[in-house]
Amino acid sequence: MKKILLTCIGLVTLMTAKAQQIEFGPTIGYRFNNIVDRKAETKRAVIGNALWKTEYGFQAVYNFRKPGNEMNYRLTAFYQNQQRGSKSERFSDERFEIDTNGFGLMFGIAREVSPKWILTLNIGLGTNSMDTKKYYKGDHLQTEAFDKLYTELEPKSNEVNFLYQIGVERVLIPNKLLAFVDFHGDAGISKMNSSIGSYGNQGLGFGAGLRYLVDLSRKD
Repeated sequence: MKKILLTCIGLVTLMTAKAQQIEFGPTIGYRFNNIVDRKAETKRAVIGNALWKTEYGFQAVYNFRKPGNEMNYRLTAFYQNQQRGSKSERFSDERFEIDTNGFGLMFGIAREVSPKWILTLNIGLGTNSMDTKKYYKGDHLQTEAFDKLYTELEPKSNEVNFLYQIGVERVLIPNKLLAFVDFHGDAGISKMNSSIGSYGNQGLGFGAGLRYLVDLSRKD
């Protein structure tokens, strides 16, 4: 984990030095998450119903060149607070709800499709720090509330996941401010539980936010 973080910091530092434009700002979104049995033999591998929750965070974007008619490559680093888990299909008020602080790094492309409108596509990796103390809310045993669980599920303190994102950006003030909306998702790469079995998180969501622009390109 330390090696991953140090690598991310090194990449961000390098890209900052070569970036022509830096963007940073807050984000907010709405997403669903579900816990998946990674070894399930049935088509429906999720253990329950999806958990819908809001999310919020902060992101910084490092552009190799300013978005325009030519393809721009970019690096996006972000922090996001999310609630991960699943809802019981038997008891609607009982659920896994794991408070999660996520950090991610994505590499992507951006291109201006018309004046002030930009399309983006990103993929990357993330790491999530999960609360292992208060993660289950319910009066019944986990195995009673979730039929597909054969033993109690205990989350690990962290997990690694694959990230993807498609977005649309709108420049509000040239070289100063833009707004964006996106569709994003993630799928667990590593096992998210420390107990018996192999489970992972997966989720999809919509996000929006504002980013402030800092123009680093040389002016004649």
